[in-house]
Amino acid sequence: AEVADERALIEPVIESASREERIALERAIRELPPEQREVIFLHVFEGLTFQEIATGLEASINTVAARYRYALGRLREILT
Repeated sequence: AEVADERALIEPVIESASREERIALERAIRELPPEQREVIFLHVFEGLTFQEIATGLEASINTVAARYRYALGRLREILT
């Protein structure tokens, strides 16, 4: 549940971001491995739950959550 709650932290940032910040975020997301990028897109931008993503990707929910967690960590590294 902790990881799912992070979505609520990301969305307001995206909505209130300046044009430059959005461009930086888009570039950072493009640098992610495809599996991580896909989970970020589906969860944050499409609003799917980890369970829905897991079902769609035929992966375990733990795999999806791990990809999301690693993606967030990588985005923090890239953007700071």
